[in-house]
Amino acid sequence: MSSKVKNIVAWILSMLTGLYMLGSGYPKVSPSEGMVRRFENWGYSAEFSTIIGVLEILSGILIFIPKTAFYGGVLLSILMLGAIYTHLTTGIGGPMFAIIILLLALAIAYLRFDDKLSIKK
Repeated sequence: MSSKVKNIVAWILSMLTGLYMLGSGYPKVSPSEGMVRRFENWGYSAEFSTIIGVLEILSGILIFIPKTAFYGGVLLSILMLGAIYTHLTTGIGGPMFAIIILLLALAIAYLRFDDKLSIKK
């Protein structure tokens, strides 16, 4: 894949995934009664919902910036592994959407690996 095509694909995936994560994280940061109930049904606290929301928003922001997109993809991958685990172990909700986001996050991390921040000596 040429670097131009790789960059275009990375931007498209980053925009779609980043926007989704911003939208997904916001309701968890200022949780409604329904969101709190959802997390409680999974065995988590309202505070945990807020933490997950902040991390989702952070991953969405990091994914938009080429130099930090790799780290955003890694963070989002970890979050989605947790979501998949939660869905599978509680039987509440299906993991398919989290699996799709996990694959997108891994693709972004792969495509932006060369762009990541490096420590200059």
